[in-house]
Amino acid sequence: MRKINIEDYILESMDNAGNVVKGPYKVKESLIGILFHPDLKLGGRELLLRDKLADKINDSEGEILLEETDYYKLKLAIETINGYTRNDVEFVQRILDAEEVEVVEK
Repeated sequence: MRKINIEDYILESMDNAGNVVKGPYKVKESLIGILFHPDLKLGGRELLLRDKLADKINDSEGEILLEETDYYKLKLAIETINGYTRNDVEFVQRILDAEEVEVVEK
């Protein structure tokens, strides 16, 4: 399984007047968004499977544990989509560098 931190983080950017503006990077919303990105050219069956994963992400807090098949969907999306900016570095790292964890049944 893979563990991904889905907590928002703070970004600093400049507004049009040159002032530093701080705001949250919405990690959960971004994860869900990349699952359905048009670049992925999803078919109907895959759309439905990803919708279940999106619900799991939306219902989670702090961190999420994903089976390898679900993790692969996020990883594939990250590697397929183009147009990232520097604001996305931590987001992309959280997915591509997701910790592998061993789950032991009690």
